[in-house]
Amino acid sequence: IELLQSKVKEYSDKITVMPVKTRYPQGGERRLIASVTGRKINSHLLPADAGVVVLNIATTNAIYDAVCCNMPLVHRVVTVTGDGANVPGNYDALIGTPVDYLVEKCGGLKDNTVKIISGGPMMGMAMPSLKLPVTKTFSSVLALTKDDVEKMKTTPCIRCGRCVGACPENLVPQLMAAAVKAKNYKKYETLGGMECIECGCCTYVCPAKRPLTQSFKLAKAEVKA
Repeated sequence: IELLQSKVKEYSDKITVMPVKTRYPQGGERRLIASVTGRKINSHLLPADAGVVVLNIATTNAIYDAVCCNMPLVHRVVTVTGDGANVPGNYDALIGTPVDYLVEKCGGLKDNTVKIISGGPMMGMAMPSLKLPVTKTFSSVLALTKDDVEKMKTTPCIRCGRCVGACPENLVPQLMAAAVKAKNYKKYETLGGMECIECGCCTYVCPAKRPLTQSFKLAKAEVKA
């Protein structure tokens, strides 16, 4: 923060460095807009509708390469990590590189790896295979030697309300989950289900270990279809 503030000192009338709390899911687009500007958007709006453009550092770097170096987006940094990775780290990979080839060149995975996730532990998706290409939105390979989710025993909802308190979008996950279970997608929409950002907070805090976020992903796909 101090380094960036010193770099933009002479542009203080145009550029401001604004530190925010390290609190998940603070890095999400909607959360950032609300935290930095106080403006709020929903799933029907784009950041531009709030007069905002949100760019992460990879996108910013890609814009520089395209505008200043005349170089299109042909590579991206991919994180290979987790207790199943032999040599965890960040690697610069060409787009189109097979993920299994990338992992092999980065030290490979341990023999006792039981689960591989594309993305982070909260919002990532389990990968059925490594025979997939690196794309412009591919961010990481998370290799796990223990599948904690598989070991969890799901029990009935006890209406404790923890999921409600954890939801950054002020939704009521327990009612949404009941609507999804009944395949009542109209009610799911009425409850604001399409505003779910799939951050995984509700699933994480649920003492009954219910797969809330997973059910919401499926429900949103059904509604969109």
